[in-house]
Amino acid sequence: MKGAIPEALCVQLLHRYEDERLEKLEQKADLTVKIEAMEQAESGADEWISIIQDYSHLETLDRPTLLRLINRIEVGERKMVNGQNEREIKIYYDFVGFVEV
Repeated sequence: MKGAIPEALCVQLLHRYEDERLEKLEQKADLTVKIEAMEQAESGADEWISIIQDYSHLETLDRPTLLRLINRIEVGERKMVNGQNEREIKIYYDFVGFVEV
């Protein structure tokens, strides 16, 4: 078919194109943030491995070592389990966070 595209169809296509373009820009921004977070996590893990290798044969834990390796320690409330006092202790390491063992 030869001829011009009707103006209404052209406007409709332009609106759809603009909506899709804006959606793709939002997706790009979201993916960029996710990639940066993953790269930062990877870098932190690499740094953690480098640091932890220095302490692979650690026999005593002193304050400077503790401050270099650990971000925070959470101590839960005391509970009685099978007649014994127990508490949950979570250690959050620098660069990698909580590691469940």
